[in-house]
Amino acid sequence: MNTAPDEPTEEQRAAGGAALRAVMREVPSPVTVVTARAGASGNEPFGITIGSLASVSLEPPLVSFNVSKGARTYEWIDAAERFAVHVLRKGQAELAERFADPGLPPAEQFAGLAWHAGPEGRPVLDGTLAVLRCRVHSRIRAGDSDLVVGRVTGTEDPAPGSDPLVYHRGGYRTVAPASSPLEATNRSASRAPETPAPKSAKS
Repeated sequence: MNTAPDEPTEEQRAAGGAALRAVMREVPSPVTVVTARAGASGNEPFGITIGSLASVSLEPPLVSFNVSKGARTYEWIDAAERFAVHVLRKGQAELAERFADPGLPPAEQFAGLAWHAGPEGRPVLDGTLAVLRCRVHSRIRAGDSDLVVGRVTGTEDPAPGSDPLVYHRGGYRTVAPASSPLEATNRSASRAPETPAPKSAKS
């Protein structure tokens, strides 16, 4: 006789989430800023720092990222149909922190920054490593987050050859070539972050 497994308790759910978070701290992830337009007028620029960018498909070209339902701009992301993904480079930790700051209203996020309106009005930040212009392909409700899949409609690489900014073990870091597997292990264990990262930097 087949029986359904018992539903996990709240304690088990919490332990599972904590264990997953601990494991994912060991996995370096790209640091990106996703920008779009939404708000009451449907035309207000806003952005959010995202640490979950992934390539989904090459034909058609699709990428994905996830946004916590508790994120301050969740409803805006949920309403946007077009967006730009900015891959940040070494030295742009401050930019990542700005768009991860829950206390900074969208109306002030772009103050003092160099940016322009790209194709179809997407807000495009100047000087990042690369930009992916996307249209929403699909949205998937997944636990406490939404998975947003975007179809890439265009790309820009304003800073080709620059080192990317990554997030690892709770901090911003960059990458360096390894001359041997042993040195790669040692460098990974000892490299210090550029700056401490805010809790909201990984969505």
